[in-house]
Amino acid sequence: MFRVKESEVNRGIPWAMLALAVVIVAAAIMTAWLTWMLRVERGMIGDLIGGKAETSSDLVRALPGVLRWQFGLALVVLVILVATAVALIVIRRAYLASRQSLREVKVLAGDILASMDQAVVTTNCDGVITSINPGGRELLAVEFECVGRPIGDITRPDLPLKELSCEVLARRRAVNDRDFAISRNGHTHRLRADCHLLRDTNGDVLGAVLHVRDVTERVLVEERMRRMERHLGLGSLAVGLHHEIKNPLTALSLHVQLLDERLAGHSGGREVDELLGVLKTEVTRLNGVLETFRDFAAFRSLSVQPTDVTGLIDKAVRLVRPQADLQAVRITVVPPEPQSAVVPLDGAKFEQVLLNLIINALEAMPGGGELTIRVRAADGQLRVHVADTGCGIPPEIQPRIFDPYFTTRSDGAGMGLSWTEKIVQQHQGHIEFETGPGGTVFQVTIPMLESTH
Repeated sequence: MFRVKESEVNRGIPWAMLALAVVIVAAAIMTAWLTWMLRVERGMIGDLIGGKAETSSDLVRALPGVLRWQFGLALVVLVILVATAVALIVIRRAYLASRQSLREVKVLAGDILASMDQAVVTTNCDGVITSINPGGRELLAVEFECVGRPIGDITRPDLPLKELSCEVLARRRAVNDRDFAISRNGHTHRLRADCHLLRDTNGDVLGAVLHVRDVTERVLVEERMRRMERHLGLGSLAVGLHHEIKNPLTALSLHVQLLDERLAGHSGGREVDELLGVLKTEVTRLNGVLETFRDFAAFRSLSVQPTDVTGLIDKAVRLVRPQADLQAVRITVVPPEPQSAVVPLDGAKFEQVLLNLIINALEAMPGGGELTIRVRAADGQLRVHVADTGCGIPPEIQPRIFDPYFTTRSDGAGMGLSWTEKIVQQHQGHIEFETGPGGTVFQVTIPMLESTH
């Protein structure tokens, strides 16, 4: 897994082992030879002591040769001992080098895990935590020493890590891309968890490895892409409807006008006038619907000019102030920094964005509350926050609030947030929201470019 540089000592280990084996074999042979020679010498000395005359002269002549052999063998044994000592020194150095390499691998693995902004948690087969990296402590908000404790101690209802690891250990099968939504500091985070079996080099199961990462930004981008695809599809549909219905509707409007002129000199009575009035009203309404379709489908270029954002906010607040006072809603505007007061925008369209968000916030607080508008510019981006203290957006409708013609009000058209998102996207920006029982915050982020198409 990790590439470790091989030292010169490690490369000499095979030769040292071979030399040590040869030395051991030679030492065994020399030991057997010395043992045999000692037995021969012992017999000679016994014969000399016994005074056997016929053999004494022969023994005296043979003894120096035997002693010379013993001296030579003693030198060989000394050489063997020295070679053995050298081989042991080489092996010891190799052992120390291997320990150092292992220590470096452990440090490298620890540094890699410590530098990850994702959570990596390991457990044994009993569900006891054996390790957790610093990123895991931060992501999972673990503020105590959890190594050696059950994984249930860091499990929460909206992030069931214990159940996930138990499932993997029981089924002996990995689980991938299990998504969870957790709430932290009033914000909703999307976490994606994987769990795999932890095995040793022999393939035996040691426990489980949990890998958790924050995919909030990725999920938001995916949702924006899906909404853009839906908008493009609706735009194509709107163009087709406008083309197919506009001509017949124009002819119908013309004939209604001609009919009204023809009947102007006749006494048709009040009923005829009412019927003609209904026809005119409905034709006008259908024309308005078609124009809405056309405007939604059209991608007109923006008229970008240096715009006083403070002035736009003040104008929008003045327009909604009577309704806010009627609902007992207090509006608080956090003044922008001087450098963010003038921003290149399409002022008319961005004013529509502000009005849509403010009106939605007022509708979320029919019984009173507080509406806060905050504008900040940082890192080359303009950020507008519109926050209310209403009851929040129900979870079941949150994925659809930007869909065209989706509304929960009987008198609503369902185009406010769709238009808002489209205008923001035309400015190359994006819109996000966070909601809960304490209210909803919409954030519009737009790059402060000199020109936006």
